Amino acid sequence: MEADDSIKSAAGNPSFTPVLATVMQSRWMIALLGAVALFQVVLTALELPAWQCPLKATLGIACPGCELTRAMVLLAEGKWLAAVQLHAFAPVGLAIGLLLLTRLLLPANWKHRVAERVAVFENRSGIILWLTLGLLIYWICRLVIHN
Repeated sequence: MEADDSIKSAAGNPSFTPVLATVMQSRWMIALLGAVALFQVVLTALELPAWQCPLKATLGIACPGCELTRAMVLLAEGKWLAAVQLHAFAPVGLAIGLLLLTRLLLPANWKHRVAERVAVFENRSGIILWLTLGLLIYWICRLVIHN
């Protein structure tokens, strides 16, 4: 049974496809995502030019993730209120990042167990769908308020 098969069987008959649990199965994917995110956050923290939002650069419209990197920097500095005021989903991004990071640090015999439990949670709660919808609603509200 492959890793993806064990995730699907742990989730049962999924009405929501596990996303985080699937990513958790690949150490290189977590390492790559983490390295890119860390690089972006460090550049932003040092006030150096970082990767710019392509949507904002081309259309002049902030994307749902705009200001999230700066909010993550504020979280790292311990300025939680300022981070949430800048982007309400900063703590969610931090929580997901920490969840993925734990996968890199866990012993090999725990990796599948944790990923399977995450898959069951994702399947039962539909958390990815709710977070995506919440982010889209938050984005639309920010567009309306700031324009």
